[in-house]
Amino acid sequence: MALNHTFPGSPFQRALAAGVEANVPVGVIGEPGQGKTATMESSTSGWDRHCETVIGSNREATDFLGVMIEDEGAIKYSSFQWVQNLNRAAKGLLLLDEFNTSAPSTMKGMLRVVQERYVGDTKLNDSVSIVALMNPVETAVDAYDLPAPMANRMMHLKWVFDSNNWLENVGTDFKAATPLAISEMLAADPVSRKAAVSAAVTTFLKVNSKFLAPAVPKDPILAGGAWPSPRSWTNVINVLAQLDRYDEEAAYLVVEGLVGEGAAIEYFKWLAAADLYDPAEVIDGTVLVNWKEERADRLFALVQGVTSLGLSGNGELWRKAALVLAACAEQQKPDVAFPSAQKLANNMPKDVKGIPKRFADAFMDLFANTKYKVAVAS
Repeated sequence: MALNHTFPGSPFQRALAAGVEANVPVGVIGEPGQGKTATMESSTSGWDRHCETVIGSNREATDFLGVMIEDEGAIKYSSFQWVQNLNRAAKGLLLLDEFNTSAPSTMKGMLRVVQERYVGDTKLNDSVSIVALMNPVETAVDAYDLPAPMANRMMHLKWVFDSNNWLENVGTDFKAATPLAISEMLAADPVSRKAAVSAAVTTFLKVNSKFLAPAVPKDPILAGGAWPSPRSWTNVINVLAQLDRYDEEAAYLVVEGLVGEGAAIEYFKWLAAADLYDPAEVIDGTVLVNWKEERADRLFALVQGVTSLGLSGNGELWRKAALVLAACAEQQKPDVAFPSAQKLANNMPKDVKGIPKRFADAFMDLFANTKYKVAVAS
């Protein structure tokens, strides 16, 4: 359990770091005057990211959409120096400050930046993450609730003021601050974590389909925050994959910040009761499975996770995943494993010299198809 594990930083810091590393836009809301901007700008040094701060309240839509210019006889939309600085850096962080006080027309311009990652005709590199800082509507100047399309693209976090950090670094304008390295706060193996997380989330949604794609909230306050959609659940998978499997506090902030409190409560309640396998442990053989006696939901999640892991790496991972699916089929559960076996067969890495004989024997009907006639390893 999480009580037996300690993690550096606060749950808020780890959830924020996970969002940044997963490249999911993060919206941070907190009261004015609590050092959000200064803390974020100083944090980027520990995260090895170049930071560019753009203040939305004094920008116009053209500052994000670009202006028309002629380039070698063609008309294109211009870029800006801050975009070039971010794209030239090894990793970057675009800090959109005073986000919800931007003029509505400016917000429309920023929507393309957050959604499509384009500024003018220049695309932000995948190595550039986006964080938007906001004050509550009640205490900000001319602020408003986010439009639903913008809100649903973001992970929403409530700012947690770190008084110790402020007291230690305000005298030096935070220039001497020593922020935690982002790698210290996150999972050691995000690939394995993503396989386990995606299996858990998809199994939850399979048995709780009402949370997958409900109607957009009609209340503008709710629509301007976190609510479930296929996009926000995809972001849940990507961000949770960055966290340690036992970091339950940060994980809750992530899920709540992406799909809302109601869906988050139901997800973690279900997750605790489901007691799912870790697909990495099953693939490695450190955990054995009683395929015949196991619950259907645990098997579905396990097979999904094993398949995701098998398709995420090299030929050796693929081979191990194929053998796990073969064991599932051999123990009278071929219907559970067959769809995943098809995925593996359709996406066999080039470095696989031949299909494991157990896998071919377990799914003879699949490999009878000429499409899959490849060498079978002895």
